[in-house]
Amino acid sequence: MILFLGEVLIAAASGAVAAEPLTVAESSNFTRTSSYREVVELVQAVAASSELVTLATLARSPEGREVPLVILSRERVTTPAQLASTGKPAVLIMANIHAGEVEGKEATQMLIREVGSGRLAYLLDHQVILVIPIFNTDGNEQFGRNRRDNGPELAGVRHNGQFLDLNRDFTKLESPEVRGLVRLLNQWDPVLVVDMHTTNGSYHRAPVTYATGSNPNGPKEIADFMWGRLFPAVAARLKEAGWLSIPYGNFANAEFPQQGWVNDSIEVRYGTNYVGLRNRLAILDENYSLADFRTRVLSSFAFIKAILEFSGAHASEILALVRRVDAATREGYGAQGFVSAWRLERLLDVTVPGFEHVKVATTAEERARAPWLGEYRMRPTEVARDYIVPYLARAVPTRTIPLPAGYVLLPGFAEAGDTLLAHGIAAERLLAPAEVAGERFALEKVDVSPQLFQGHALVTLAGSWERTAVQLPAGAVYVDLRQPLARLIPLLLEPSSSDGLAAWGAFNRALVRQWTFQPGVYPVLRVERRPPVPMVVLTP
Repeated sequence: MILFLGEVLIAAASGAVAAEPLTVAESSNFTRTSSYREVVELVQAVAASSELVTLATLARSPEGREVPLVILSRERVTTPAQLASTGKPAVLIMANIHAGEVEGKEATQMLIREVGSGRLAYLLDHQVILVIPIFNTDGNEQFGRNRRDNGPELAGVRHNGQFLDLNRDFTKLESPEVRGLVRLLNQWDPVLVVDMHTTNGSYHRAPVTYATGSNPNGPKEIADFMWGRLFPAVAARLKEAGWLSIPYGNFANAEFPQQGWVNDSIEVRYGTNYVGLRNRLAILDENYSLADFRTRVLSSFAFIKAILEFSGAHASEILALVRRVDAATREGYGAQGFVSAWRLERLLDVTVPGFEHVKVATTAEERARAPWLGEYRMRPTEVARDYIVPYLARAVPTRTIPLPAGYVLLPGFAEAGDTLLAHGIAAERLLAPAEVAGERFALEKVDVSPQLFQGHALVTLAGSWERTAVQLPAGAVYVDLRQPLARLIPLLLEPSSSDGLAAWGAFNRALVRQWTFQPGVYPVLRVERRPPVPMVVLTP
């Protein structure tokens, strides 16, 4: 039976509410993870007994479940306007975007309880904490032996009720869950977002790994703050609490670990990189799948607690940082250019607490399950060994495209315009035709991937921008780069963007001429100045 949040509110109000509810992980001695019903019942029980906890709904899933949003505040904040009146920034902790990766779901429930009880109420002195403990509600309910983690035996699946990986949906916005999340980012404007996952890559001894936004179009000042200030402080707190942590990644070559530790998840389809391009602090939390479930839950809880202690202690500094970067983006991002290709280089040196490895032959079953495996793989021994290696996580531009004053989306692609607005990007509709100096993309070739990815055959375009006087019809949509979310605009509208609307198929109707195989029209123009005609501001 599908359970709605409102039904649980009524049920909880009609019976006794436990003052100190245990999570399912705790009550089962870390052998089981919680169902949707159990998560909602726990957060409702805490909210019923605490003045610090308020419940709201983020979105409704494809299968009809309400995604709970838990608001932790001293002021009983329930709206963005009330948040603004406190003068405090919001921070967001979200878990279970991949519903088989479950320790974050359990750790965030612990956080809600501990704050609600008052034991961690000091975390609310200088910030309001938003928590989404179970983001992928539909995937969570498909319990089975879906993962090979070191517990629990049963967990949910990666995809949501639309068979979408929600952590690949941050540019195209096809899922109600991610659309709801982006709406939260627009309205509540959290200065820091933590996204909790489980990693199952290289063998090592650290239960917690972490990263921040890595896309080269993100603001350097925020990345420098994360790697220079926040992560060292949080890692030190974790170490004091008895937990090892390292930057997220994998050995570039496990046979030769000295070649480096690499994070190559650079595209903006990933939530952490997306938040980075919004000029906000982002943390990817990847907990080590081969650590036992108890270790993963408790170290995850320690990690988010350490993060919130840091963000609370530095709330005014972080708020000033993001406002400064917003202003710099609005005034100067257009002069930087859009990075459409990159290579990975050393960001820093990292000590990976790992093991010595041996080479073993792979089985036919392993290769069938993971076609990328070769004839052998590296397995850890019981001999611990630390590797001091370069961390290959700095995306260095290899192709940068100069930017215009703004872009124009031609009529006929209302869905693309709606997606821009859903991201929070400011746009205006022309009320009369105009002619301006600009560029039209001369489309030379359209390639369509033979493989489906997230339900799409990804599109790759070849061609070049050509300067010309462009005719803008009434009804076209103008998008000015002079705005805080300017970093997202070329990412979505440039034809060379690997995560743009064109790549995901939003412009397919125009890209090939009907009745031929010849390239057609790219329905986005670049203009050198604001069109000199009346325009009306668009709203979502």
